[in-house]
Amino acid sequence: MSLKDLSLSEKLDLAVSSAEHALLELLLLSPEMLVRRAMLRNQNITTSMVDLLAFDVTENVSYVASKHNKCSVERSFVEPISMCVQCKVDERQISCETCPYR
Repeated sequence: MSLKDLSLSEKLDLAVSSAEHALLELLLLSPEMLVRRAMLRNQNITTSMVDLLAFDVTENVSYVASKHNKCSVERSFVEPISMCVQCKVDERQISCETCPYR
């Protein structure tokens, strides 16, 4: 299976539900922020994956990762943290374009 052939919706579903370590490692490299952030909802994600995501270049990912119960690294963020970054809406359901906090 090639990830580039999958739709965003399919990648999000895999990010949340896959138990395959190799697939999760590939999803970590996704250019799509929503895919990397959705991985943090997956119960099969490892501490090393969460720790890596805690230093993701996108604050929407790194902030959520830093709050994850499997995160073992410290990370600080410049206050105030935007509502967008703190958003708790499931990435499979999110519509940033219509968000009132945008």
